[in-house]
Amino acid sequence: MSKTEVQCSSRGCTEPATYKIAALWSGGSFSELKTFGFACSDHLGMVFRESEGRKASYVPSSGESIEEIAIYRYEQGKRDRQLQRLWGLEENYRS
Repeated sequence: MSKTEVQCSSRGCTEPATYKIAALWSGGSFSELKTFGFACSDHLGMVFRESEGRKASYVPSSGESIEEIAIYRYEQGKRDRQLQRLWGLEENYRS
């Protein structure tokens, strides 16, 4: 079975993603990370700020909730709940 390599979301970048930009989404009894982008080290700031803009325009439906955008260390094959949130990096890029 082959693995698909997740690439950076920055236009034209072909580097593998090392960060996942996401927000905790809940639809009642179910929750998951809603992905807004993936980034390599070089494009993390840009992808994070673009993700904040998309999240700001997201209107949750009735019964839905979505928390703030966060940066997670992306590791292929790990589930959302296993990803490490990188609080310090978020403060560097938050608008």
